Order: sequence, then C-alpha cells, then structure tokens
Amino acid sequence: MTTLLFFDDWNLERRENLSRHVGRPELVPEGTFEDPDHWVSSGYPTVFRHESGTWRCLYLGKPLEAPLEEKTKIIPQRYPLVAESEDGIRWGTPDLTETVPLPDRRFPHQVMPVDGFGQWDCYFDERAEDPNERVKGLVVDRGIGTTVWTSPDGLTWRKVEGAEWRAGAPDPPSTAFWNEVRKSYVISSCPPPNPHPRRIAFSETQDWRTFSDYAVDVPAEVVLMPDALDSPLAEMYGMIVFPYEGTFVGLLWLHHTDPRVVGAKYFGGKTDCQLAYSYNGWHFQRTLREPFMPNAAIGEPGAGTMRPHSMLVDDEQTIRIYSSSSKLEHGHHVWGDDPGAILLHRLRLDGFIYLESDGGPGLLETRPIFLRSGEVRFNVQSGHRTLVQVTDIAGEPIEGYTFDDCEPFRGDDLFWTPRWRGGRRLSELSERFIRLEISMNHARLYAIRGDFVKTTHGEARRLMENGEEPVVRPGY
Repeated sequence: MTTLLFFDDWNLERRENLSRHVGRPELVPEGTFEDPDHWVSSGYPTVFRHESGTWRCLYLGKPLEAPLEEKTKIIPQRYPLVAESEDGIRWGTPDLTETVPLPDRRFPHQVMPVDGFGQWDCYFDERAEDPNERVKGLVVDRGIGTTVWTSPDGLTWRKVEGAEWRAGAPDPPSTAFWNEVRKSYVISSCPPPNPHPRRIAFSETQDWRTFSDYAVDVPAEVVLMPDALDSPLAEMYGMIVFPYEGTFVGLLWLHHTDPRVVGAKYFGGKTDCQLAYSYNGWHFQRTLREPFMPNAAIGEPGAGTMRPHSMLVDDEQTIRIYSSSSKLEHGHHVWGDDPGAILLHRLRLDGFIYLESDGGPGLLETRPIFLRSGEVRFNVQSGHRTLVQVTDIAGEPIEGYTFDDCEPFRGDDLFWTPRWRGGRRLSELSERFIRLEISMNHARLYAIRGDFVKTTHGEARRLMENGEEPVVRPGY
C-alpha cells in the first residue's frame, strides 16, 4: 500500500485554490497523568500496549520529597518508573514490590536498579526478533556513560553487557526508530559537545550491540539545526521520529530561549512542537513554521513546555500522542514548584497536514501513478461536495471517469472510495498509468492511499514503449 500525504507538493502535478494547514491534536483531559510522588515534567513517556492487553507508560521521575543526600546533588537522583492502564487513558501506578525484586527499590512502581542511573528514554521495538528484547532502554548513567537495557514487558530489565550507544552522555531525549530504507535502527539525540547549542543528530545500529556514534570514525551526523526562520536564538531540544505510512514524521521540540541568558540556554523560554518530515528517514525538512502542538493556556500543563514523546495508532484509527508537559518555562519546571504532567492528545488519522479549499472549489492533480490493483481511498472531510476524475498519462479524462460521472461525496470519511456512473470502480483500471484529479469545495483532504506506485513521466514512457513496469524505490 502507498499513502500520499501533503507535507509538500512533491507528488502533485497541480494544486489550485488549495491551502496547506498544520493539523491540531486535541487534548484528552481524562488522559492527564500526574505522579503524586514525582516530577514528570521531563518524564519522556514511552507508551505501548502489552500483549496481555495492558497499556504501559515508561517514564522518568524525580522525587518530590528527596532525601537530604539527594537534595545536595547538582543533578538529583531520578528513577525509571511505570504506570499502567486498561485503556491507555486513565493511569495508575502498580506495586511491583513482590513481582519485580530490585536491590535498591525505593518506589513500588520502580522498574530498574538506580545504582549509577542518571536518566533514560525507551523504545518499543515491534520488530524485535527476540521477544525478551521487545523494549529497549537507552540509559545515561551518572558516570556520564551510556548503557543499553532490554525488557520483554517494560517491567523486568536486563543490561546488555558491553553495549554503549553513545560516546559521551547526551542531553535527552534520545529515542530510536526503525528505518526501513537504511535497514537500521536510528537514534535521534543532541550531538556533542553536550548539550548547547542544541541541534538534532542521528546515529544508527543494526544489532543494539554496536553503534555508529561510538565508533571514532563514524560520529553522529547533524540532520537539523535552527535557521533564520526560527525565533531568535531558538534551539532544537529534541526530535522524536515515527515511521508513518512510508513517510518519517518528526515531532520537533523547539525551545524558544530567553535571549538574556548568556551561555547555556537553560532557565526561561517556552518549548513547543513543530513538524518535520523525511522520505528516507535521514534527511529531514521542516513544514510550515507554526506549532503542531502549541503551548497551553497560562496555568495549564503545557503552558511552559510541551514535549511529545510517544505516538501510536489505536484500534479506533486515531493517532494518540503522549507528552511531557509543564506549567512553568524551561528550567523553572525542574527546580520550581511545578511537578508537571503527562498528557494525551488525539489526532485524526493522517491529520498532520491537510489541504483545504479556499473560498470555492479547489483542484488537485497527482503526478502519474501506476495502479496495481484494488481501490484508491481518500481521507476527506467535505462540507459541500468532493469529486474525483481519472485521466490518462497525457492528462485526458478517461471515459466514464470524469467529474460529471462521479457520485458527489459530502461527509467525513477516513477511507472514502469514489464511484462513478454505472457503478464504475477504480479497480477496473488496474495495471495501467493514471492520474487522479480531485475537485473539492468547502473540504479538507488529508491523504490518498491504495495499491499503486508513485512514478515519473520517464517510467510511464518505458512501460508504454517496452512493457517495463515501474520499480518501488523506498525513500523517493
């Protein structure tokens, strides 16, 4: 299956009277989680659904009431913790005292020893060959080193001996994703020198034992940094990347710093989330320079920092995004009276970016596609009417598939399948090159998906002249 999203016009031949907009995830108030014993404003939650059906949230917590010896440390002790839920919305903390023995357990929902533990980020690896390594923990120890821990369920953990995933301790977050184009796991973090000014760098691994950033001759590679379109002296605090329908979506934490602070930009300034994207999972571009997840109202969680860390598609075909948040600005959220909260937002499927008609009908035309089989479905909201026309490679409408033949659509459908007069269906045009034209009036288009191949004019010509079918090229 191929999905066309609209981060840019790369897959389009024509776009008239259609404007591009950034989607807006909606807060789920009942999904707000506050740990009564810990600061979670820098909790960096990793949420997954265990095979038992239980939802788990792995996060980082700093005790609200710390012992005297911890209060005197420059960096207070932080703890690897877990919360559980039946629905991924309403959370509670389990008592693991009897089921998960730890030599230095202090809290009932602590999941890992903290001897030397400094901080962590986690990654739920759906494609792990060993089920005992389904969950990865990227741990930074207090000795400024890094270690890898693995777990089958997020509760019981084992240290991978000799695995150091980073040369020098990075500033969090440091998260991973599978890159199908490169056939490797990619780790996103801030590059050295740690950590200022903050940019985004990638390193990679294939086996979780050897890592490119730990090799002297293969350092982490900078992939994004602030530019002239950002707010003055902005820094990129982190970018969480998710493979999504053939595209890599980056949730970029943009820290709008206090310009009066000289040196390390720590105290003051808000952090929100913007969108980035990539077709190959290594070279990223920015979208519209406006927040995808803006700061909340003053006094609400997220007013100071909004840092999404975990994203998944649930059974209702809704995107869930889990975030760390704070009411106060950066730095103050750690040392001030603001324990923070973990937030849940919901987003329409494919709802990162959409095209909307601007006062009257708009028109969109795709580049040539090779339809292999089946129907093509449209994620669309239509207040007036939406029509689809199919043309040949030269742009001439195919008989029976014109706008006049199309049954108008009005409504809201994630997978609208167009029909034409006489019951014609797009699947009847399988195994040929076509273009799709969409006429939209008072409507939003989020995605087009189906069993087709994105092509070029040259590939179309080679098929017609030599019978050479187009080749699927990941990353293009």
